[in-house]
Amino acid sequence: MGVFEKSKGIGRRSPVWLRVAVPTVASLLLFIIVIFAIHMPAVRDALLVQRKESLKHMTQVAIGVLEHLRDQEVKGIISSDEARRRGAEIIGLMRFGPDGKDYFWINDFDAKMVMHPYMPELDGRDMSKFADFKGKLLIVEMVNATEKDGVGYVDYHWQWQDQPNKIVPKISYVQRFYPWKWIVGTGLYFDDIESEAAARNRELIMMTIGILGLISLLSFYTIAQSRRAGKDIQESEALFKGIFNHSQQFMGVLSPEGVLLLANQASQDYVGHENDKVVGHYLWETPWWDDSLAAQRELKELIQVASFGGVGKGIFKHEKKDGGSIYVDFSAKPVVDDNGKVLFLIAEGHNVTELKEAQEQIALSEAMFRGVFSQSLQFMGVVDLEGNLREVNKAALDIRNVAAEDVLDRPFWEGPWWQNPPSLMQSLKEDIKNAANGHIIRREVRTKTSEDGTRYVDFSLKPAFDARGKILFLLAEGRDISELRSVQDQLSTLNRDLEQKVEERTAELRSSVARLENAQNQLIQSEKMAALGDLVAGVAHEINTPVGISVTSISFMEEKLAEISKKLESGQLRKSDFDKFISIAREATKSSMLNLHRAAELIGTFKQVAADQASGQKRTINFREYIDEILLSLRSKYKRTQHKINVNCADDLILNTYPGAFMQIFSNLIINTLLHGFEGVEAGNIDIGVEVSDDGIIIRYTDDGRGMSEANVNKIFEPFFTTKRGAGGTGLGMSIVYNLVHTRLGGTINCSSVEGQGTAFTIVLPKDTIVED
Repeated sequence: MGVFEKSKGIGRRSPVWLRVAVPTVASLLLFIIVIFAIHMPAVRDALLVQRKESLKHMTQVAIGVLEHLRDQEVKGIISSDEARRRGAEIIGLMRFGPDGKDYFWINDFDAKMVMHPYMPELDGRDMSKFADFKGKLLIVEMVNATEKDGVGYVDYHWQWQDQPNKIVPKISYVQRFYPWKWIVGTGLYFDDIESEAAARNRELIMMTIGILGLISLLSFYTIAQSRRAGKDIQESEALFKGIFNHSQQFMGVLSPEGVLLLANQASQDYVGHENDKVVGHYLWETPWWDDSLAAQRELKELIQVASFGGVGKGIFKHEKKDGGSIYVDFSAKPVVDDNGKVLFLIAEGHNVTELKEAQEQIALSEAMFRGVFSQSLQFMGVVDLEGNLREVNKAALDIRNVAAEDVLDRPFWEGPWWQNPPSLMQSLKEDIKNAANGHIIRREVRTKTSEDGTRYVDFSLKPAFDARGKILFLLAEGRDISELRSVQDQLSTLNRDLEQKVEERTAELRSSVARLENAQNQLIQSEKMAALGDLVAGVAHEINTPVGISVTSISFMEEKLAEISKKLESGQLRKSDFDKFISIAREATKSSMLNLHRAAELIGTFKQVAADQASGQKRTINFREYIDEILLSLRSKYKRTQHKINVNCADDLILNTYPGAFMQIFSNLIINTLLHGFEGVEAGNIDIGVEVSDDGIIIRYTDDGRGMSEANVNKIFEPFFTTKRGAGGTGLGMSIVYNLVHTRLGGTINCSSVEGQGTAFTIVLPKDTIVED
């Protein structure tokens, strides 16, 4: 490399054998001491350290599995029991080691075995009295070893893997998992280490014997000195190159002027160039630094510092070709000879991206915390576990008009917030003690101030934990709720007054409701009487025709009787006249009897309908016949029009119900259709359909009249709603229909309509009103 040069002129004053014998004997003695006194014992120690570090790493892998399950448990993805069950199952299946037989076990903080893969009979048992094969309380030792730092090593005697009859020394690494109070452990057998160390030492001894023999032979030859020196230099150079090239850090050797003489493999891999592509160039001109002129200038200054015997250090941000970036902690250190002359520079670069990002994240988190903490309108403070105030925000200082230095690093209960009444200080001491034990404190605090009088504070004290569940500090928060309490007191007084007013108003409303119910009943009765009046008018009109025909027939027969009487008295009566009179009498009598019977039937029908309307009693009816009787009583309303009423109902449908209710319902529906639906319509159709289904008795009343707007449909059953108020409408008809269907008949009624397409009413009645045959 140009920096290790052979010394010249040394040894000319000494004999050749002495120059060979002295360094040879010294080297042999030193070699033997290093091999047998230092290196061979260190082999076992190094193997033990290496294996212990391996145990620690593998245990941390297992802990990582538990932390992942714990995170799912906290997020509510899986239950606590399921998380623990999965954790024990996964850890129990984990194996490692050359033969795949090294394993993990789990016990809790109370020395109770949670899971052992090779000895499942121990699962769930109290292991506090469990000793190894030499009498050591094994599980208790593991609990004690982890009590201070959460981790530890324990040596003991245990069975050889899955061979219960073979007992060997063993050492285990155990680590606590605080969230579940588990201890996860694994171990290694000293026999493995001893065997491997013995094998390596045997190799070393054989190598040593060979080297000693070689050195002994070389000592007899004068040329052996140069050859041995050349071999040592080669070995040293190989050792240097091995360390240099296998390092994961970026390393390079520079001339004092900053020219790159050598670059290790890690740095070459980063830029994707071989050594010969970058060697011979100034370091700041190589591809590692071509993304930033500022970095090149700063690097040149650092190398200049190192070339004068100093140490140049700096952190650089390097932009990667894939769009990412890394942070490199760079240093240039001089290597000098005995005279202090700089022979070359060692350049090193550490990838500190994760550290830098963590620092930036910590700084951002701290800034966010400071911003929230300082700008919060709530009173906030940080208290240590001894109760001393470590941080306090501006809101807390302003409320008592004090400076931070007057309250920081002093007991929190001695602060100006807790002096009146004095009992608050003792209460706060107890709160801090409880919070330091992991409890969350929240209560309302009432203080007195000379300027403000009484102040109410919603106060809380919460412990803050680290990742292992250890309490770091207490967070104190206070929110001034004095105005809220004042409003609550006012509301309480207002509520008491309001309750009294509500009671008074309720009494007035009850009286008003009673009056309204009475008025409604009177209106319903008036509507019923009006319907009876229409019924009477219909009766008079319908009976008038048969009675008039009967009167005409009897009057005609009376005239013919007078004529036949005169002829009989005068003696002019002939047989033909008498026969003609008999024929006329027979016809007149027959016509009179038919029309009088018709009148009697009409009177009987109207009488029954009127009785049902007036009495409102429940009785059994043929529903189809009753609908016909209702239509007959209403025929005078539409007989002189072209409107038609069509009925589709089974002839054998017998109901035990309130006929008067149906009379009032159909009267209102038909009259509403005639007055509103068929206004301006010459020939309209009304369809009344009755069917029986699983839902009950369904009555569909439809017309093809003018229809209604959606707004009117929504109000159709409201009391006093009418579109004919100026023409004498009361607005109670459909409200009465609604109440009769829902209250008297126990059913439901719905209305649907589209302007210009007619109106439909659907009535659903309970099926239990049907009388079975």
